[in-house]
Parts: sequence; C-alpha cells; structure tokens
Amino acid sequence: MKILVNAALPYANGPIHLGHVAGAYLSADIFVRFQRMNGHEVMFVCGSDEHGTPTTISADRQKVSPREIADRFHQEHNESFRNLDIEFDIFSRTTYPEHAETVKEFFLDFYNKGLLQEKSMVSPFCPTDNRFMPDRYIEGKCPHCGFEEARGDQCDNCGRILDPQDLISPKCALDATPPEFRATKHMFFRLDEFQENLLKWLDKKTFWKQNVLSFTRNFIKGGLKERPITRDIEWGVPVPLPGYEHKRIYVWFEALIGYVSGAKILSERKGKKDFWKEFYFDPEVPMYHFMGKDNIIFHTIIWPAMLMAREKYNLPYMVVANEFLTFSGKQFSKSRGIGYSVDDILKIAPKDYVRYYLASIMPESSDADFDIEEFQSRVNAELIDKYGNYIHRLVSFINNNRLSISSSETFLDGRDREAMEYAAERIRNYRELMEKVEIKKAMAEWLELVKYANSYFNESEPWKLIKSDPDRCKSKLYTSLVLAQYITALSYPLMPSAAEKIMNIIGSSKFSNEGFTNGLFRREGSEFKPTKTDPPFQKLDIIKENPNFVDLRVGRIVEARPHPNADRLYVLKVNLGDSDIQLVAGLRKHYTEEDLMGHYIVVVNNLKWAKLRGEESQGMLLAADDGETVALITPKGNEIKPGDPVFIGEFGYNDGGKIEIDQLKGLDIKMSRDDGNIIATAVLEGKRMPLKIGLHDLATSREVREGATVR
Repeated sequence: MKILVNAALPYANGPIHLGHVAGAYLSADIFVRFQRMNGHEVMFVCGSDEHGTPTTISADRQKVSPREIADRFHQEHNESFRNLDIEFDIFSRTTYPEHAETVKEFFLDFYNKGLLQEKSMVSPFCPTDNRFMPDRYIEGKCPHCGFEEARGDQCDNCGRILDPQDLISPKCALDATPPEFRATKHMFFRLDEFQENLLKWLDKKTFWKQNVLSFTRNFIKGGLKERPITRDIEWGVPVPLPGYEHKRIYVWFEALIGYVSGAKILSERKGKKDFWKEFYFDPEVPMYHFMGKDNIIFHTIIWPAMLMAREKYNLPYMVVANEFLTFSGKQFSKSRGIGYSVDDILKIAPKDYVRYYLASIMPESSDADFDIEEFQSRVNAELIDKYGNYIHRLVSFINNNRLSISSSETFLDGRDREAMEYAAERIRNYRELMEKVEIKKAMAEWLELVKYANSYFNESEPWKLIKSDPDRCKSKLYTSLVLAQYITALSYPLMPSAAEKIMNIIGSSKFSNEGFTNGLFRREGSEFKPTKTDPPFQKLDIIKENPNFVDLRVGRIVEARPHPNADRLYVLKVNLGDSDIQLVAGLRKHYTEEDLMGHYIVVVNNLKWAKLRGEESQGMLLAADDGETVALITPKGNEIKPGDPVFIGEFGYNDGGKIEIDQLKGLDIKMSRDDGNIIATAVLEGKRMPLKIGLHDLATSREVREGATVR
C-alpha cells in the first residue's frame, strides 16, 4: 500500500522550535515510521517556505537579501530535523526552479479554466517606503477574538483568515506606522465556486478530529469568497501574465503547491520521473497532511479546492492539525523568542528523551505546556526507571549467569501465555491508535506494556528459579525477552535511535535479519543473544538551583520629562505590562525626550527604591557606556511585550526579593562579542552568560564597543 504524507512547510525565517516539532513534524515522523514498519510504501515530503513574508520581514530588519535569510534557515532547519531523527524523503525548497514551474502550471491551468479573475482591491501602502506592503507586514487587534498581535492575513490566536483592513488599529510591523489603504489590481481565485463540493467532501470525513471538522464547516458555511492570488512584492514566483511583471504569486497559493513540486523533484532524483503520479493520481492512495491548528483552513479548504480545480488529483484523506505547545503558559514563538529551539534543547538532553516527552504531551486535542521539570521527572521515572531499567536488569541477569536462551528449549506455561495475550492486546490497541494518529494514547498503551513486563519479570523471580528449576527459569527469561522485543518495536516510531540500540542489546535475531518490521510483533521465530553493556539510558539532570537574583523585565517608556532639580536626569514613566513605574535616569546628554518615547528598554524591577534629587526611582534601566557612546539595552522582536522576563543564560528571576545596587554591580554586566555580534552578558556563579528574551540575545540601540560597561 502506498501512503502520501505531507508536513507543513516551515517559514525560512528563524530556528525550528519545539512548538513546531510538537505541532506537526514529530507526529508526522512517528506516523511515517509506524506505517513503514507495517510494510507500506510512504512518500514523506516537506520543505522550506521561502517566499513567505516572514522571510522578507527578517531580511528587511537585518538589511540583507531574502535569499540570504532563506539559504541560512533552509540549511539550519534541515540540520535541526536530522538532529532530532525527523527524516523526510525530501526537504525541498520553494526557490527551486522546478517549484516555480509547477506553480506556473497550476496558475495557468486555473487561468485558462476561468477560475482566476482580475479585480481591483485595497491594500496597505507605506508612504514612507512608497510601496505596497504584504499583508503580514501589517499587525493589529483581531476583530473576532481581540488578540492584540493579529497579522494582516490571519490571526494566530483564533485561526481566522483576515484582511489588513479588518484589523483594529493596524500598524506596520517594521516601524509601527499606520498604513494607508490604496487600490491595486490583482488576480483572484474563485474559491467561492467550490463551496458546495467542499461541504460534500467533508461529509465523508467523520473520522477527522472534531475541532478540525467543526472549524472547517463553520468557516465554509460563513460563505467562501474570491481570494487574491497575486501580490505587490518583488520576492516570489513571477506571475506568468503580461502587465504583472512587478507582482508575484501569493505565497498562500504558491507554498501549498510545494507538496507537489517536492514530490516531483524527489521522483527526478530517484530516476523515475512520473513516480509522484502514483501518489497523487491513484484514488486508493491516502494523502495525510500534518500541521498546527493555525494552518487548518489552508489544508481543509484552500488546498482541497485547488486540487479539485486540477480535477485528476487526489484530495486529502486526513488533515492532522495539532493544537499549540506552550512554554510556561505562553505560545512558542520564533519572532518573540519564547521557548526552546531544537538546537537549544539538544544541548541539554538527548534526542530520544526530547522525542519521548513531546510524544507524551502531544497537543492533539488541546494545548499542552512544556515544563522543564516535568520533562526531567517523566523521562527519569518512565523512560529510564521503567523501560531502561527493565532492559538492563533482564540482560544483566542473563549475562551474569552465562545463560543461553533458545526458543527450542522453552515451554510456555499458562502464566507465560497470559503475558503473551496481554501483550497482543496492547499491541492491537497501540496500532489502532497509531492508525488514527492518536500518538499520545498509543504511547500510553506502550507504557502500560512496559509496566506489565516489569511486573512479570519480578513475579517470575528468575534469581530463585535458576537454582530450583533452571529450565523454567529459561522459559521465563525467554518470555521476558519477547516482551522486551515487543516493547522496543513499539518504541521505534517514538525513539528510533534508542530502539535500534536496545534491539542490539537484547540481541534480537529478527531485528538483525529484518530491521524494524511488522514481524517483530510476533513471537514465532524470535531468538536472542543479549549483549552485556551499560544501562541504555542515563538519568537526566538539568534542573539546577537558580542563582539569578535580579528581576529583569521589558519596559516601554510612555512618558519622559526633565528632572526639575538635575540637568543630567530624566524622570521616566515606564510601562511593565500590568503596571507603570517611575525611573530616574541620567540620559539627558545622550537622548532627547522624543528619542525615548515608545522605546523598549530593560528594567531592574527588584532594586530597592531610592530618591534622586527629590524624585523617586522605583528601579533602574540598563544602558551601555563605552566612554564615548551611551546606548540603551534594547529588546528586539515584533512580539516583545512590556513585562516580558529577561533571562541570564537559562535562568529567570528566582523571586529572591529586593536587592541593593552593590549586588547588581556584582553581576558585572557588560557588552561581549559572541559569534560576531556584540551582546549584553552578566556573570552568575563565575560564568559569563548572555542576557536573553527567549531565544534572542540583547544588544544596544546604538553601536558600542566590545567591553562597554552596562549600568
């Protein structure tokens, strides 16, 4: 049986973080490995979405070309996925020429069928840059749910598709200026033509997650509208029509076609040009799509409509949309730097541990929170104490007693057969849940079998039987080895590297002859030659005592006035999100009042209050001084909010209470060079660490020299 699995194309604008992994890529990889174990032929496609405006926004901010951003993060994403054992058959690029050709093929086919129509529309225009702004460059308040950071094309909170004009108080993501709205001509895709066919198609999807199905139905019943398919931008796939030379095909349309172009490129690499057609044109081949819930509409409405328009293409069989993974209650975010990137988490924990924990909290039906303490405790208590310890005890006992265990020498009694029947039931449950892509529940079945195997081994008491009944002892150990083989086979989709290692430890002949196949779930023909070795897992120890005694927070200056009694001082009103504080700062020689207004700064929020020339200062802001230039430490990122915590390395504030200025000086905060950039750092427990907001290091609003003192 052939199966097509497509994972949503990540934007090439920042590192892959654990929110992405839990939202789409880990569940897709687990599902693919499970299907291949069952002997199915799977085509697993993903790639970089390089023409999305997140890429151009990053390029604008860094003053480099979009191609430089795309090249950098395509390579980084590829490595991050590989480092986490997520293996696509192809990780394609939307900048490949083959992709552009496939997009033009779709576009012209729709144009010739009368499914594209030229219309005038109103788009945001930046008078400062004298150009139309893509929808994602505009941010504001969502009119539906009130989310303050909705984008011009979609609200990440409620998932609704938006128009920049829909936003309340829209502003440019680059400089926060309000856009003008001007008329411009574009080609529109007649999405409305597919409304009835989409509803009929959805009638057959009763096995989908209820949230996906309900959300899609409600959206369609609200009435589908024509949707623009081109945009005013220079980065992207050119529009193959005269008069559209300075426009590009809209990325929402173009990136979806990356699934097809990726399959085509893979086929060319295999030397079978039409291989992709076996997956897209054969109605017996199911197509699975994996993505986060913010991508539902594109895969349950727009993409199916596009495939309907091509007529001979299969439609998605299942759309698997996970909810969000949060970090300390906040949504993981590239741009805001919240949570762990893949590279960051792999510096402190092995990949199998990360895959295990994410699978165990997979946000399949509701949002889940990544908790570093729970991560450590569950890995140690479940993966190591139950699974790893079972394998080590079993193999060590066999090797220490120099036993040879053969199926031809064993006889299963009623208790052993009961164990095999119990395992068979758990395996059936596990497989049924995996087929429905309910990975968290499938993993729970696996864990129950691990617990049962431990109980069986303990109940068998081989350390007694080896003296009183050696033959019965071998039978019990053989049954335990079979259970170990079952458990390890079930663990393979979840933790492929660990599973391979443990199969070699227990010396499974089936694994050495066949690899990870369905045959591992059968007792017949199983033989073992266990290898004496260290325990397969080591305890995770990443929770450290928190030495950070300083409460650093993002603040936004909302008022600046000269100090009435000091020529060098300002009195500032600073918003910290849920409250305002007053600071006195010696900045009048370095910044004007206009410079300071709206400026984002870093505030020491737990410094003991003091009166400076009669004005109360309720904290302190951080600024760097290299002897010539004084520059504010400035948080960057379009999603940074007042009140956001600033970390020193991996340590947030430890709630230690108020501090004196001399304690703050002990941190020796200064500007240090790191990978070519000059960033703010501090010393904790003798180690210099960067000041960070999530994944982002902190720099200054003006250029200062390395070694500048922060005060």
